[in-house]
Amino acid sequence: MTPPWSTANGGLGMAAISYVAVDYLRHVSPAWHEWLQPTLWAVLALAAVVRVPFYKHWSSEFRSALPFIASMLFMLSAFLCEALSVRSVTAVLGLEWHR
Repeated sequence: MTPPWSTANGGLGMAAISYVAVDYLRHVSPAWHEWLQPTLWAVLALAAVVRVPFYKHWSSEFRSALPFIASMLFMLSAFLCEALSVRSVTAVLGLEWHR
């Protein structure tokens, strides 16, 4: 088992520990939490942006982007179809949901 400060996992353990510690400060010291939480978010966002060029799986990410967007559009169109069906059935049967 590697320690949480090890760089073998990209520092995720240390990031998780710091996030939980700052979140716990909400109960212990709200003033510190109010200052540290946006700072931690900025540091984590900066760390994520810095790691982007070293990500090894961009080709598979881009390959799966189009099917993902297509499935999202399919789900939204199914939701629209369901909403229209419920609305038309409600109108045909004369139902009132909110009296």
